[in-house]
Amino acid sequence: MVDARVDGSKLPKEVVLSVRDLTVAYRVRRGMVQAVRKVSFDLRRGETLALIGESGSGKTTLALALVRLLVRAAKVTDGTVVYQRDGRAVDVLRVGTDALRHYRWNECAMVFQSALNALNPVLRVREQF
Repeated sequence: MVDARVDGSKLPKEVVLSVRDLTVAYRVRRGMVQAVRKVSFDLRRGETLALIGESGSGKTTLALALVRLLVRAAKVTDGTVVYQRDGRAVDVLRVGTDALRHYRWNECAMVFQSALNALNPVLRVREQF
């Protein structure tokens, strides 16, 4: 198993998820097509992140990359995803299976597509959680 711990000393304590230069590409007949390019953000304790954009803009690809649920044709080609809890920072893109399973379903959650069935479009996302 790869040691996925990283140096979290550079992250402020309130940052729980730090994404830097995340790039995801899909393998197609003519080569690789980038679906997500150099996305960076920090999510702080107590914040809620909503990915909103046009159809085909890469929202689902980005979300699936954050929890390593990409389809076979997709690949993270660059960047880091660091999760920090209780002073420990872990590289989500390198963590082992058991730790990944815990992260996915206990630490990180998402509302998958067809969200219009679950979310009211006239209310702010924050008001619905």
